[in-house]
Amino acid sequence: MDRILEAIEKARSVLIVGHVRPDGDCLGSAFALREFCRNAGKTADAASPSPVPEAYRFIRNIDDFNVFTLKSYDLFIAVDCASKDRLGRLEGYFRTAGSTVCIDHHEGHGGFADINKVVNTASSTCEIVYDLLSGTGKITPAIADYLFMGLSTDTGHFMHSNTTTKVLYTAYKLSEAGANCHALASVLYRTRSKNKTMLIAKSIEAMRFYMNGTVCIIPMTVGLLTECNMDSNDTEGIIDYAIAVKGVEIGVSICEEKANEFKVSFRSRGRDVNEIAGVFGGGGHIYAAGCRISGKKEDVIDKILKAIRDTAEE
Repeated sequence: MDRILEAIEKARSVLIVGHVRPDGDCLGSAFALREFCRNAGKTADAASPSPVPEAYRFIRNIDDFNVFTLKSYDLFIAVDCASKDRLGRLEGYFRTAGSTVCIDHHEGHGGFADINKVVNTASSTCEIVYDLLSGTGKITPAIADYLFMGLSTDTGHFMHSNTTTKVLYTAYKLSEAGANCHALASVLYRTRSKNKTMLIAKSIEAMRFYMNGTVCIIPMTVGLLTECNMDSNDTEGIIDYAIAVKGVEIGVSICEEKANEFKVSFRSRGRDVNEIAGVFGGGGHIYAAGCRISGKKEDVIDKILKAIRDTAEE
């Protein structure tokens, strides 16, 4: 039996924690494992250091997210977390757990848990969780829904370069297991609030192009987010508008989480943006990575452009 499944079997209580600013893969893998553990008779909760973004409020049992049944748990499972600091304020639960597990797909993972399942060739953490659970015969339609959501969002609904034959086969198997693929695609990609639509419109207006149009940067300040009644948790997907512009090789979004502190996301058509993010202590994948940079907006943009130039010359 897989060591993670053994750890779940031995535990009476399990806490599954995803990273700050949870996305579809993070939420999908956390809820899938929560459902699996609860079906096995465990006390199981799912959480993140951040609230659920508005776009994911549709998820089944979402009101249970960040609700803690116990003060400590036998087993702590970190999902989609490249490093322990991504656990944020919930790291205390990690320290007090009887045993710890990490399931992740990011490059450069240091392996901070007792048991680490890191597959950096996987498209998503949900793909890894599917592989973990596929032999148990216990993937219910609810679990299939959660895993399909993460598989879809982390591959750009099967449009990113990480969409492999295995990814498509996994999607087929999840559909076979009961995932409602059409309903999920509709709510994920064809349903958007007025506030998010306004944020997208204003972000596109704010687009800037550099290096003969090969670099597109979308700056989102605290003022812009406030104007649209949104916060930094609700900016997922906006970077796609940068990389979708013809001629752009690197798309960047910078989101001011608080005064002079920016969350930066990179997307690429060919350049290694993991290397660029690494200049600032961040990372991720070759074509999708992120980091945090402090400073005034214009200074942050200058730092990003310098890093893009410097890494191109190496």
